[in-house]
Amino acid sequence: MDRDTRHILITGASGGIGAAVTLALADQSTRLTLVARDPSRLQALARQVETKAAAVNVLAVDLSATAHFEPLIAAAVAAQGPIDVLVNCAGVNAFKRLAETEPEIVAAIVATNILVPMLLSRAVLPQMLERQRGRIVNIGSVMGGVGFAGFSAYCASKFAVRGFSESLRRELNGSGVAVTYVAPRYTRTALNSPQMDRMAKAVKMNMDSPEAVARAIVLAINGGKAEHAIGFVERLLLRINALFPRLVDGALASLNKRMLEHAE
Repeated sequence: MDRDTRHILITGASGGIGAAVTLALADQSTRLTLVARDPSRLQALARQVETKAAAVNVLAVDLSATAHFEPLIAAAVAAQGPIDVLVNCAGVNAFKRLAETEPEIVAAIVATNILVPMLLSRAVLPQMLERQRGRIVNIGSVMGGVGFAGFSAYCASKFAVRGFSESLRRELNGSGVAVTYVAPRYTRTALNSPQMDRMAKAVKMNMDSPEAVARAIVLAINGGKAEHAIGFVERLLLRINALFPRLVDGALASLNKRMLEHAE
């Protein structure tokens, strides 16, 4: 096996964005390790890319059910060599008023969206630091920079992912290991409930296909970007909210009220 090819580990690989990223990255310069909880969907995806990628390995793991990821990383390395890029794609969402959201759903959002990428990054970092090369890619959200009604737990988790990415990037400065944070806007995937889809259409949110998001993620990886938010309007909103959050409170008041009309 040619060890000059990149070894990329993708979590949430069988989901909408994760599967699209897998397909977009599959070429003869890439060895892929695909991680998700459903073995049949993982195997189906592996069959799609096995003739395109240099090599493909699948690991069926429920990431939310473990706090120790060293064995997972060790298995990936044993199969295909050191990991060059970790893409943290796994995520869950809920569109509900916080007072009506079950505690276990809040816990699942926090565990999957922030604890998993933090602990996976921790597990993969020693070998990246030893080799003085590597990249950790965290998939956040525009909602990681602007809070929206009905998404309190999800927004909190994605705000945390953005803060984690920024802090880790500064911590690793000069080490040869880089961190990329990508913030998609509303993406048409199975992650969204029917209520979310109705809300997004009703308030005319800008929407992207998983394939469009995947292209942006791959460009960010290959271009060595530190941070990228998808959409001009969304990037502008992020900047204004960072500078004048109380101004955005008023500007989004009507939108948030309309969004909540569709909450589960």
